[in-house]
Amino acid sequence: MELKESIVLVTGGSGGIGREIVRTLVLAGFSVWNLDKVRPREPILQETYREVDLSETPYVVERSLSKILMESSDMGDIYGIVHTAGFGGPYHPITDVSIEEWESIFRINLTSLYLLSKIVLPIFKKLKFGRIVAIASSLSIVGSGNSVAYSASKHGLVGFIKSIADEWGKFGITANAISPGYVDTNMGIQEDQISDHKSKIINQTPVKRIADPSEIARVVNFLLQKESGYITGANWTVDGGITAI
Repeated sequence: MELKESIVLVTGGSGGIGREIVRTLVLAGFSVWNLDKVRPREPILQETYREVDLSETPYVVERSLSKILMESSDMGDIYGIVHTAGFGGPYHPITDVSIEEWESIFRINLTSLYLLSKIVLPIFKKLKFGRIVAIASSLSIVGSGNSVAYSASKHGLVGFIKSIADEWGKFGITANAISPGYVDTNMGIQEDQISDHKSKIINQTPVKRIADPSEIARVVNFLLQKESGYITGANWTVDGGITAI
């Protein structure tokens, strides 16, 4: 089926890595719908912003996403999903993690993609085409003390992607994860929670630097392309080699 205007839904597109992903995809010719709790400071041409709080209960989030999908369907075909929204929570041991904090981290990092995929996958099936890219983390590969909930949610995210790839590949749908290492964003550096965190990370990383958000965005754009249709079920590490040593 010939696609009309190609719409990519980006969760968490207003800050950090998400902002650079929106910018890169617009430059690549996509119409981007930014689903975020926070309005972007500087909207980009061909970007449509819709307010969604992914930390709400699943029922509230599902209703919000369904409404957005109905609206976007009048504008073109849903080409892909890029799940960028993520929340790490406070940096502390599991004994200090409340159930509210645990559930909030999982709702944003994992449950929201389940809800969005559940709505969009039947649309992809009709089009015989679809792309899902999820931003995981180097902590989807290794564990980390004081980040138990975050690491667990990102491990779950990669398992979700692999299972979607198996279940829906026969319909022309691919699903991949990207696991960044430390990226030059407020969430990525965490200097407010860990003293000298940036310098410590640079010393541990083989390439001796942290990533620019654009380096993650370029991989997202690559995985969204039609020519990348034989790549699915993969977890791409973009971490400067930190999980390889």
